[in-house]
Amino acid sequence: MIKTLSKIDAVRSALALVAGLAVSGCASKVMKSDQADALLRSSEYEQSMTVKEIPSADSAGDPNVVGLYVRIPGPEPVPGAFAPTANSTSGSASGSAGANSPKSKSELAAALKAAKADKASKAKVAKTPTGKIVMPTVPLTPAAAAAAAIQSLQTPPGAKREPLIEDASGYNGRRPIVDPFRVGEKVTLEVSYFSVVAGDMTVETRGFAEVNGRKSYRFAGTAKSTSVFAMFYAIEDWFETFVDFETLVPVSYALHVKETKQLREVRTLFDWVAKKARYFDKKINDENKLEEKNEEWDIPDYSQNVFSAVYYLRTFDLKPGFKTQFRVAHEGKNLILNAEVVRREKISTAAGEFNTVVIKPTISLDGKFSPVGDIYVWVTDDERKLMVRIESKIKIGKIVGVAKAIEYGKP
Repeated sequence: MIKTLSKIDAVRSALALVAGLAVSGCASKVMKSDQADALLRSSEYEQSMTVKEIPSADSAGDPNVVGLYVRIPGPEPVPGAFAPTANSTSGSASGSAGANSPKSKSELAAALKAAKADKASKAKVAKTPTGKIVMPTVPLTPAAAAAAAIQSLQTPPGAKREPLIEDASGYNGRRPIVDPFRVGEKVTLEVSYFSVVAGDMTVETRGFAEVNGRKSYRFAGTAKSTSVFAMFYAIEDWFETFVDFETLVPVSYALHVKETKQLREVRTLFDWVAKKARYFDKKINDENKLEEKNEEWDIPDYSQNVFSAVYYLRTFDLKPGFKTQFRVAHEGKNLILNAEVVRREKISTAAGEFNTVVIKPTISLDGKFSPVGDIYVWVTDDERKLMVRIESKIKIGKIVGVAKAIEYGKP
């Protein structure tokens, strides 16, 4: 399982690119199946996710703008879904105001009138002994319940940052003081094995989205083999993960695998109401047979997934001697990722020269360290902490990914 983890995190795509070295002989191409789309579809995952794009704003003076992003028209989001603006009456970042805040007498009267007018509603309005109106309790929708559960993971003002196992420097509660992410940022790494170019891997930050009523980051990546390497083993993979803006906990991740030997769709949902993760894995193997695996397990608060972990690492105050750890939930297991900054180093790449810090991650399971091979990650020694180099030693040789192009995204 630990080997699987090392192949499905940020280094997973790089390792997949060289998997074809074990495949002998003639020209290859990605697997095809006439029924792949229907067979690999995960309806439960799709029904659990309500995703709306948040379009970027062209005018910084627009009162609907949150940072550089426009508030989606419609009902007020649940508290905490968006940061407040000067001209906004919606909920604050701590969720102390907004849709669920106390209402005035006129608002209560209007709400009572609307409730009476709704013949389909069976809710009854009660009065206290003093005659004050008490509005009926309305059950939360699944999306609202999920949003409220994520909201509960925020660190209260003045309290110690949770979880306590993580380093707290550079943070204000669960939010980094300096946000390293920019919409539109994209790093393309050239992946090589024994100095032979196998393909490209990208990691990027896409536009914000409203996921189940909450503002969320949208992180994504791809891996694709070169035309020459595809003669041995063809790869066209991608991943995507949504991460809550305020609490930095993941909502989901999706992995799409389209390779010579398999077609595969992996989906994981993080249910912060039930404190569980649900994992759906469907694969069409090289014999054109469907293999399916579903799993659910309990997860501790603040767990990352194997994709969000790569981005989450960038939020820490990284400098030589720094050490931290955080939780990762993956395929039925609850792991601890340990990270140490081992040194500063200036490197030269096709994308330019960079001052970097070098991070060595390790994994522990049930308190015991588990080998994943020596993996090192180089990130820029600045506020952005962009990944510009990775190295992973395997049984034979070493896989290296080096930045060949960088798009820095919006300022």
